Amino acid sequence: MQHRTGRIDRTREATTMSAQPAARDTHQELEFGIFDWIDGHPRMTPAEIYDTRLRVLVEADRDGFTRYHIAEHHGTPLGLAPSPSVFIAAAARETERIRLAPTTFIVPLYDPLRLVQEIGMLDQLSHGRLDVGVGKGSSPIEAAMYGLTPAETAERFEQLFPAVVEAMETGRFRRPGAGRRPDEEIGLHVPVYQRPHPPLWYPTSNAASVPRLGDEGYNVLFGFGFASPPLEVVREQSRVFFSHFRESAARGGVRYGLPGRTPRFGMLRHLFVAPTDEEADAIARPAFEAHYESFTHLWRLHRSDRFTGPVDFDQLVAERKVFVGSPDTVAAQVVEAVTVGEVNYLAGAFAWGSLDVEPVLSSVRLFRDEVVPAVRSATSGRVSPAPSVPGSALPV
Repeated sequence: MQHRTGRIDRTREATTMSAQPAARDTHQELEFGIFDWIDGHPRMTPAEIYDTRLRVLVEADRDGFTRYHIAEHHGTPLGLAPSPSVFIAAAARETERIRLAPTTFIVPLYDPLRLVQEIGMLDQLSHGRLDVGVGKGSSPIEAAMYGLTPAETAERFEQLFPAVVEAMETGRFRRPGAGRRPDEEIGLHVPVYQRPHPPLWYPTSNAASVPRLGDEGYNVLFGFGFASPPLEVVREQSRVFFSHFRESAARGGVRYGLPGRTPRFGMLRHLFVAPTDEEADAIARPAFEAHYESFTHLWRLHRSDRFTGPVDFDQLVAERKVFVGSPDTVAAQVVEAVTVGEVNYLAGAFAWGSLDVEPVLSSVRLFRDEVVPAVRSATSGRVSPAPSVPGSALPV
């Protein structure tokens, strides 16, 4: 693999939110990202998987994709990056343009001082290309590996995350529950590169959390790939989200948003593009079965009644929960999903299961070069209900 460290432009000026010129709010336009679990491959070692994922990321860095999301999971072949920071640090040195988004840091599993220092390092290493996804964790089985119950993870998130944000904004860390005496504050010698802080993401499949996320101004991925709700539910929650965001912004109460920015409300989809529908189906179908095995590993191991039956690949494609086919076919699938769902962001999972790297690289190129232009042409001006917000709107 070609290492690109020497090619990174070290002369770029600091990306500070307050120093940018006014711009139109491009967040109302549809953007595309990449989502990655870094799941196990039946014929590869973890080292080989990491190398191939970096190859895919370098290809995505060339154009067409705004950011790269990486999940955090523990004790499962679904997630071979239990420390997202480590992989993002490697990705920061291999890429130049694409934004890098741990999605998510499972906040309850971290000491908050350790987490905010890692965020500062990653933002500096990437020269301000870091987005930060946070959450309480999606699996009670994984939380139990750290001795935590679901109630305890929720409590720890509410206790710890405000301290992390405050430290990013001020450059000084106060442990939750501490007073405001100077001797109880810790100065951060590696602060965040972006001010007041990097863009924040919160993925969820829980509709009950959407109003709060809109109020607080997070960027959101709603649903998890093939386990996502129907498109009509996505549309309903998109409208709820932007209604709450608009009202909160008017009151000046968007705590975790950024000045002048409309947040992203998007969906995550598994995706595979090949020259023909037949070729795409022949490659993607068995690869998805391998991914499904990893996705359901912990649930099956613990005899949960969740994900107990076999997956119906054809039904998932018909419901627009998986995009598979030729460039024309996938473009039509994407157009239907983003227009019905009324989202302004789509994160595609391109590498999963037993897919080998060359077909994945080809899929990324076909999506970037043929699908994206077709989707933009078909959806221009009619994708998202996202409202404009007052102030100097800054594109990510």
